[in-house]
Amino acid sequence: MNILVVDDEPDVRKSLSNFLKKLGHKVYCAEDGISGLRDFHLKDLQLVITDLRMPGMDGLELLRRIKIIERSPADVIVITGHGDMDNAIQALKFGAFDYLQKPINVQELAITIERSVEYAALRKNYFRLKKEFNARVDSETQAFRGEAEALREAYLNELGLDGLYVFSEEMRQVVRQAEKYSIDRSAALLIEGESGTGKELIARYTHHFHRKNSLMPFVAVNCAAFSHELFEAELFGHEPGAFTGATKTGRIGKLEAASGGTIFFDEIGEMPPALQVKLLRVLEDKKLQRLGGIKEIPVDIRIICATNKDLHQAVESKQFRLDLYYRINTGNIRIPPLRQRQDDILPLAHRFISRSFRRHGKRFGRFLPSAEKLLIGLAWPGNVRQLKNAMQRLAILNVDDQIKAQDLAFINDFTTNSIVENDMQPVLGQDRFALPSDSFDLDAFNREIIRNALHKSKGNQTQAAKYLGISRRVLQGRLKKMGLS
Repeated sequence: MNILVVDDEPDVRKSLSNFLKKLGHKVYCAEDGISGLRDFHLKDLQLVITDLRMPGMDGLELLRRIKIIERSPADVIVITGHGDMDNAIQALKFGAFDYLQKPINVQELAITIERSVEYAALRKNYFRLKKEFNARVDSETQAFRGEAEALREAYLNELGLDGLYVFSEEMRQVVRQAEKYSIDRSAALLIEGESGTGKELIARYTHHFHRKNSLMPFVAVNCAAFSHELFEAELFGHEPGAFTGATKTGRIGKLEAASGGTIFFDEIGEMPPALQVKLLRVLEDKKLQRLGGIKEIPVDIRIICATNKDLHQAVESKQFRLDLYYRINTGNIRIPPLRQRQDDILPLAHRFISRSFRRHGKRFGRFLPSAEKLLIGLAWPGNVRQLKNAMQRLAILNVDDQIKAQDLAFINDFTTNSIVENDMQPVLGQDRFALPSDSFDLDAFNREIIRNALHKSKGNQTQAAKYLGISRRVLQGRLKKMGLS
């Protein structure tokens, strides 16, 4: 091993150096603490043997610099004279490996050096084992975290909550409202927001947030997915042979299946008026009758509804019952569109594209600044659903993990409302826009919008109504009122 001997007496330095060299060590010598500290910094040393009493920097200060300030793993053996036990004890407190009294017993010195070598080997082995242990723990912890994350994602996926990510203050406020409404099952809740904002996710979160509700059923019904005839049987169920095509054993409906839990009506504004009356009766009486049955069946349900249209307008046009509107609107949550919560856009895009890349065996790198600027600049009329689909498409088409602005050009193919600067024709969106200072002809404005929607859909009234976010019946009423039918 490499040893430094520090002593102000030349004869001591020479005799120690000769003895240590005979033991097979490489020895350096210094005449005081200052030169010894300099050599310590320049040489690769495993052991320092120093006298305590020296002019200038003494051995105690040299020890303090090496062990306390430098925190060196090198061992230090101090040499003390008679009556110097206080300094020897202080040296041990500073981290000295051992101390030897003058005159030095070379046999005792050899044994002490041998112990130092053994201790250094044990210390090296300890740090190696500690490093291996920590690496093993980190590896196992990472594996456990991976399994836990996978289980968590599976659980959230089972609950239908795997897409609920909150980054903006606007969405944090929405989530806080949902948590408050989760407590009282007797309070009906209406969730309003544009298509693709995540109304069903908030409905599910409201249901599952309260622990006692999470074990109860959550039944989702899309009011726009059924014809009038099927819708009634779907909601109320039927007795055996109640109508042509009915099952021989009968069947319970969605309302009965949701008893004890929550029933979620998506696009409640599309529910036929005749069924609105029957639903109101169930909500008031807490009872229902299956089709073809006479027995009243008690149900205990919490109702959550969602709509992407203005129900006030639907009430005014006699498409939605006022009494049912008040009944389902005890609590109200309005989810702002994605363009009004820009803090969500980039974090959501990163989340969606990273997951999509992993599914295709690829690793996502980053969005370049130009791509980030474009993502924030788009109006996202399809909201979070549109953003998610765009990221999934990007993961399929793109082979580079560095996403550039030109890689996102396809988004404009289905973005009908962009706030990106356009020198051609301005696009009307749902954001604020400037009104004339003198007056504004609202009827003419609405007439022009409907004309353009019909032109866009090539005269197909169903598609035009869907594009405008109203029912076909409401569109036909407005066409008749405007003399466009």
